[in-house]
Amino acid sequence: MRLANDATLVLEIKGLETDQDKAKHEAAKRWVAAVNNWGELGRWAFHVNHDPQVLGLELRHLPSF
Repeated sequence: MRLANDATLVLEIKGLETDQDKAKHEAAKRWVAAVNNWGELGRWAFHVNHDPQVLGLELRHLPSF
């Protein structure tokens, strides 16, 4: 999803989180950090939402970068 600040957000909507999911999320965070460090693909962020009813609130409070 492209954000208003032109960053790209990788968003996962997830219910119950398993250990495998946690490992995948940690890998995604490392990937985003590497892409941001490289700098050739713009700014990226990763977020996991566990309750779609509060997704809008969470998106408004994502750190700006």
